[in-house]
Amino acid sequence: MEGSDENGTRADASQVDDPNGGATTWDLVVIGGGSAGSACAAEAIKLGHERVLLLNDGELGGLCILEGCMPTKTLLHPADVVREVGHAERLGIDAQVNGVDMAALQERRARLVARFQRAKIGGMESGGYTIEFGRARFVGPDEVEVTGPDGATRRVRSRAWLVSTGSKQHVPDTQGLGTPQPDGSDPVPYWTSREALLADRVPRSLAIVGSGAIGLEFGVYFAALGTRVTLLSRSPILRRGEDPELSALYTRSLEHAGLKVQIGAALASVTHDPERGDEPFEIEYWEEGHDERFRAERLLLATGRVANLDGIGLEAAGVEIANGMPVLDDCLRSTNPNVFFAGDATGDRLILHTGNAEGRHVARNLKRHFAGEKLVAWRERIPVSALFTAPPYAECGRTEHEARQAGVDVVSAKKEWANQGRGIVMDTEPGTSFVKLVVERPSARLVGCQILGPRADDLVHVISTAMHMGATARDLVAMPWYHPTLSEAFIELARDVVFQCDPIPEPVPVPDPTDP
Repeated sequence: MEGSDENGTRADASQVDDPNGGATTWDLVVIGGGSAGSACAAEAIKLGHERVLLLNDGELGGLCILEGCMPTKTLLHPADVVREVGHAERLGIDAQVNGVDMAALQERRARLVARFQRAKIGGMESGGYTIEFGRARFVGPDEVEVTGPDGATRRVRSRAWLVSTGSKQHVPDTQGLGTPQPDGSDPVPYWTSREALLADRVPRSLAIVGSGAIGLEFGVYFAALGTRVTLLSRSPILRRGEDPELSALYTRSLEHAGLKVQIGAALASVTHDPERGDEPFEIEYWEEGHDERFRAERLLLATGRVANLDGIGLEAAGVEIANGMPVLDDCLRSTNPNVFFAGDATGDRLILHTGNAEGRHVARNLKRHFAGEKLVAWRERIPVSALFTAPPYAECGRTEHEARQAGVDVVSAKKEWANQGRGIVMDTEPGTSFVKLVVERPSARLVGCQILGPRADDLVHVISTAMHMGATARDLVAMPWYHPTLSEAFIELARDVVFQCDPIPEPVPVPDPTDP
């Protein structure tokens, strides 16, 4: 029988005391209570593992709910509304934004985060596994020392482990960031995504270093609220510019959203001097061999996140680390055959749905692991990602460049939303949006799709679903597409690529839904 103590920690009668030192032995111990960890623990219980412990250091909920996906989208939605109102006159509507109540925005963010967190914790507490709070540190290959919130320590042993400790902000080796400024004064007080998320006033100007999801999404958020935003990116936007045309279009859409984007800008130094008044930050960067400087009220460091592996004693567990990432085989197993990794802690594909899938995959492999059977390799069959900018960008599968690099013979078709029926009706700005379909030749098998434009984050699932079902562009041609819709663009692209695959195609039979 299970119950909760006064700290909310469930006690589980299935734990086993080890007579050699009083340590507790489990089938699986998960270190880290975010999305990947809780997904793994829940799946392990469903698969029949009875002794499953989840150790969490800090607040339950995970980065996505507390400081990532959900709170940022909560703020981006009103920013989208501000932007829509700003375009209202073009549609014949007399409307304007008279101001933004940042306190109300923050109150709504906190309220919704609390709601999402309650739902997450409820799901975890009903998952059938034990939850305990404390910081775990490996002291051997199959044992950790857990320091509880009260400072007390105890030992825990397990047959298998999942490390899902999430990620942390990457701070580049630039003078003034994490190191003293050139004049010897303290490092500059830069923002990370956490401080940007909690901002209770709109800064006059904002410098953003980095062009990943954090930099781009906060860039369009603050630009919509009236901040002068300058974004520095060492590489071209979107996959380091492997598709120059798509990269240029996306950069143009960001500039249309109000950002000043500096491509090829290498950060040199950062200083902060309160005596400079409203813009105390000075950012120095190199671009095309020239030294450039500008000032800003705030600085957002958006240089990516890395695996959070500090202080958990992986060396004592025999887990090898290279370049800040765990060395893993294709089954997400470390150099200690009983220690697995999932989620952001892998250092690769820091995306929530990927972490969840990795966690569940590890749980399924544990059945094989305990039985001495061969493990199944992890593979994300159809990668999907999205950037919630203005407009949003989303992609699934491979880009044309990736496919060709892999030796796949592909053809593609592309269309601007400003030349598509529903896109025209929605007043889509020319030169700032597109949809592209990539297929294999001659089979017309769907290989990938990239979308920049309205509802891209939802539309991408049309193609990812078709790819999961093994569909081809010919199947898309055979499907009904309601008119006028944005998704109708897919049949236009499908016809184009099918013709490139086979200029004189065979008729595609359309099944009769009334035929038994």
